[in-house]
Amino acid sequence: MEVLTVPDVARLLNLSEITVYRLAKEGKIPAKKVGRCWRFSKETIEKWFSHQATWEEEIETLLNEMKSFGRAKEITDDEIGKALREVRKNSA
Repeated sequence: MEVLTVPDVARLLNLSEITVYRLAKEGKIPAKKVGRCWRFSKETIEKWFSHQATWEEEIETLLNEMKSFGRAKEITDDEIGKALREVRKNSA
């Protein structure tokens, strides 16, 4: 298993090191804290990144379907956006 450091992950994902630290601390990226250092499995990070891209595509498709349904029911895109922001806020 290849183990990566924060700078390695930042280079791999084209992110800043600060962003990688934040994602790790918030549990939004698969990581292990060893003492005071974050460590990452390269294989796990690659799978996570691949899944993230797929997940974003699924969200975009779902959002478009919601907008189409909303228009049919005379619900505006702004109202849908407001509802989505509320759901995101409550699930965070």
